[in-house]
Parts: sequence; structure tokens; C-alpha cells
Amino acid sequence: MKGSVVWTLILSDLHRHRTFILFSILSGGLALVLIQVGGELPSLLGTIWFFTGMIVLGCMLPGSNVINERKKQTLPFLMSLPMSISQFTAAKIVSTFGIFFVPWLTLVITAVAFIAGHKGIPHGIIPVVIVLSTFVFVGFGLNAGAALVTESEGVMVASMIVTNSSYGFGWYMLARNPAIGAGMKSPVIVWSKEILTVLGAEFAVIVLILGLTFYFQSRKRDFV
Repeated sequence: MKGSVVWTLILSDLHRHRTFILFSILSGGLALVLIQVGGELPSLLGTIWFFTGMIVLGCMLPGSNVINERKKQTLPFLMSLPMSISQFTAAKIVSTFGIFFVPWLTLVITAVAFIAGHKGIPHGIIPVVIVLSTFVFVGFGLNAGAALVTESEGVMVASMIVTNSSYGFGWYMLARNPAIGAGMKSPVIVWSKEILTVLGAEFAVIVLILGLTFYFQSRKRDFV
């Protein structure tokens, strides 16, 4: 019974946010179409638009799937369902991160396939696209974790300011690395030590965020 309630809650959240998922995928797809046009300006705008769609979703989703439940006073009802605090916590983490993961993974795969299918685009840029996309996932994870643990709109907004401010700096530092910069111009994919180090660090941070979010969230006793 409890398991069915948990999955019902997860699927309900996914269903409620299907428009978010669709909009993010369409936005990224249109960005790739713009890059397909060719030229410096369309390529630049398409690249910015591609990542902006992910970032916007990463900012809107925690507020919609977490903060709004407290505003609308739906948490008391949810906590009255036959499931434990740990199960409720797992359900909200899975649904919140899952809603973002679906369009994120779709866009990453699409972007990689797009680059791989165009001889005019250096394939060495693929690892960088994956690193940059994962950086956005880290930012979303911080926003979602802050929203889930604190259930405070102010804390979530502060988290978004920090993460959104860090994207440009992080991407700039990545481009400034000589090994990564050289790899981007390669006609073949280059998994340099620097790329693998950054990517490994990003995945480690994501796992840490998930673990800490579950830990602090499962220790809460007052969800009202």
C-alpha cells in the first residue's frame, strides 16, 4: 500500500509538470535548429538559448514542486497519506530531480547527436557540452536541495542567485584552460584528464547533494 502511494505521488508530480518538461525540450530543440542555420550570430544565440532553457527549468521547478505545496497548504494532506517520512522524502526527491532529469538527458543526448552528425562542428566540443550541461544540473541540484530542506522561498531565491551567478564564471574558467580549449578544436572527441576531473567532481557533488538532501529532509518532523 505504502509503495503504491509513493509511486502515485511521484507520477502525480511528473504529470503536473509535463508542460515544464515539454517546454524545456522544445526550447532546446529550437536552439539546435537555430545553430543549424549557421553563422556566428545564430550559433551564439542558439548555444545561449540551449543552456538558458535548462537554467530556467532548474530555477522554476523547485518552487513549483516544493515551495508551492507549502503555500497552497497541500503538505498536511500529503503527510496524512499512509507512508513514512523517509518514503515521502524519497518520493519528493525522485519526482523533483526526475522531472529535471528527463528533459536534461534528452537535450544532452540530442546535442551530442547533433554535433556528431555535423562534420563542420569539431567533435572535440562534445565533452565540453556534457561538462557544461552537468554544471547546470549541479546548479539545479543546489536549488532543489535548498527548497526541499528549508521549504523557504527566500533561501531558494538566494540559492538561485548564487548558482546563476556562478555559471558564467565557471564556463569562463573552463574555456581558459589550455588543454580543454585545445580539445574543443579537435575533429575527434578528446577525453582529457582535465575534462574527466571536472566531470567526476560534478557527479560527486550531485551525489553529495542528493545524500545531504535526503539526510536532512528525513530528519524533519514538522512538515506543516
